[in-house]
Amino acid sequence: MDTAVRMRRKVQPKPLVRASHPPLSPGEVRQGMRISLWESAVANIHISITGSIGGSVFLSGFALLLGANSFQLGLIGALPFIGQLFQFVGAYLEERVGDRRKLVLQGALAGRLIWILLLVLPFLTFLNGSQLLIFFIGLAFSYAFNGIAGNAWLSWMSDLVPANRRGSYFGVRNTVGAIAAMAATFLAGWALDLTRDHGQESLGYAIIFGVAVVAALGAAALIKRQAEPPLTPKPQVNLRDMLVGPLQDRHFRSYVWANLGWAVATGIASPFFNAYGLSVLNLSFSLLAVQAIATSAVSLVFGPLMGRLQDRYGARRVLVACVIGTLPLPWGWVFATPEYVLPLWLTAIFAGVFWPGINQGLVNVLMDRAPENYRGASMAAFSAITGIGTLLAGVLGGMLAMLLSNTQVMIGSVPIMGMGFLFVLSSVLRAVMVGVFWKTL
Repeated sequence: MDTAVRMRRKVQPKPLVRASHPPLSPGEVRQGMRISLWESAVANIHISITGSIGGSVFLSGFALLLGANSFQLGLIGALPFIGQLFQFVGAYLEERVGDRRKLVLQGALAGRLIWILLLVLPFLTFLNGSQLLIFFIGLAFSYAFNGIAGNAWLSWMSDLVPANRRGSYFGVRNTVGAIAAMAATFLAGWALDLTRDHGQESLGYAIIFGVAVVAALGAAALIKRQAEPPLTPKPQVNLRDMLVGPLQDRHFRSYVWANLGWAVATGIASPFFNAYGLSVLNLSFSLLAVQAIATSAVSLVFGPLMGRLQDRYGARRVLVACVIGTLPLPWGWVFATPEYVLPLWLTAIFAGVFWPGINQGLVNVLMDRAPENYRGASMAAFSAITGIGTLLAGVLGGMLAMLLSNTQVMIGSVPIMGMGFLFVLSSVLRAVMVGVFWKTL
């Protein structure tokens, strides 16, 4: 007997009463998918500048401008845990409200418009050094609101996009977003270097974050027009059932634990790459931005290709192969010097090859493994538990970066120092995850 069936009989929840809405017509589904493509382009302008997903060179640079040290950079990498935890709130509200468009609109706008406050922090000198604390608090609230919106959005898109087209559709959608991110990243990097050369770095950040806020408003206008499939009537569950219900499913549970390990393997180093480039390798914003553009440009080709490969061969094989491909990437930062940045270019190029397959694969497997009766709660549980890995990785990475800041080890003629130890550790942990993913997917 299915686990979810046993649990429903045990809990005996009351049926959820919702107004009856007809399913979307094929035309409405196609239109909703087209609007989502445009929304991806506009939203990725905001995302690429503010680093609201996965961080960015501009987020790291802004933190350094406000006086962040290595440990605090690690905390910035850990803060996404708040957003992942608040996806439970989003799932709970989805169950109670039943209006995913409302949750996405209000949550995303609240999370993204906080940047109106953050962008003026360098000018508020009367705060006497409290700007960094306010930055952390504001960033935490931004992640929390975005977490609520993100869970409802993922549930919405899971119902909107047909299962047999998810790989190819999200491959195209990610490509559209990458084009917008490329343009935004290049222009933002150019603007920051220009203003920094004139001693106006704070003004540069105010300009690029202001553009990000405008993009957030544009994305909200598009989301408002996107068709929303009606929620399938299902038993209404309480908060406790939402927390433990999805994890009763063995296949989903094993996938969650595997992703917890992946979050640690990647999160222990990810907050420090751009900071290492700015503070140790003395790279310009423009160079780091162009390298990010190179990754996005390569992903334009390999994103749709990975989507088609996953539709044909399954997410497991493609995802594991891509994880293997990322093993040497952190070493590019170890081998690079201020005068020798070729390893970083190779890292940027191959990141564009392999990361689209990982990102798309993880989402596609999540959509498949999430128990249907607890879809919203399942995605929230997934994000919250893997967010614990992000939190632990960020804190541990920050502590190690501080402890090893004056340590240097030679491997042949290659010196490993400070944050470089985290890059090596990340590579080793990724190798461990190859076996874990192969066994659990």
